[in-house]
Amino acid sequence: MPSPLRLAARLRAADGQPWLLGPGRLQAWRRHVLRRCVAAACAVGAVFGIVSLDRAPAGAPLVPVVVAARPIAVGEVATSTSVRQVFWPAELVPDGAVRSSVAVVGRAVSTPLGRGEPITERRLSTGSLLAGRPPQEVAVHLSLPDIRAVSMLHAGDRVDLLGPRGTVAERLTVLAVDTSLSTDFGAVIHSQGSSSGYAPDAAGLVIAARRGDAQAIAAVPPDALGRPDLTVVLRSPGAG
Repeated sequence: MPSPLRLAARLRAADGQPWLLGPGRLQAWRRHVLRRCVAAACAVGAVFGIVSLDRAPAGAPLVPVVVAARPIAVGEVATSTSVRQVFWPAELVPDGAVRSSVAVVGRAVSTPLGRGEPITERRLSTGSLLAGRPPQEVAVHLSLPDIRAVSMLHAGDRVDLLGPRGTVAERLTVLAVDTSLSTDFGAVIHSQGSSSGYAPDAAGLVIAARRGDAQAIAAVPPDALGRPDLTVVLRSPGAG
């Protein structure tokens, strides 16, 4: 198909009259139409170029990776509906990433996972959080509004919990602390049962508690955001 400029030259040669150049409303209108056609042709060419680039095979091969299909809380056992297998470029796959859903289903996670996060062996629990603990203890997850108080805690610390009416429980052992995860959208603190992680104005921890203490914690009235109205107090290592 001849280009617009060649077509214009042919038409001019055919009638012997200025077809594109020169004064006159007709020539001006023809130039306007021609500019529009050229612009449209360039746009179409750019679109086809982008589509071709997008469909071109990537240099890096794609490999299977297991990711969380929805938010998964600490200690939750992965199921066939909570994880799924996707394909990532090999160079973007983190070290230790699990490649098969079969290797994940039935295992508990040791850190909170957001939707779409890759599952690595380090994020899977090799045993119960209560392994080696007294049989009368249970694991309790707490969502607390004071991030700074939670950030000073580590697994193995001993804490007291204070409520609006005084002491709720004493000498509780911290089993795990929710971590702040850096994502493409910034830092997000993930906690139990959240659809996208609790907002950065909340954090959480898992504690070992006797059943009576667990019932007392559950009875604490919630704050305005539905979290237990509790204050965590770190005990001195020598205090027991």
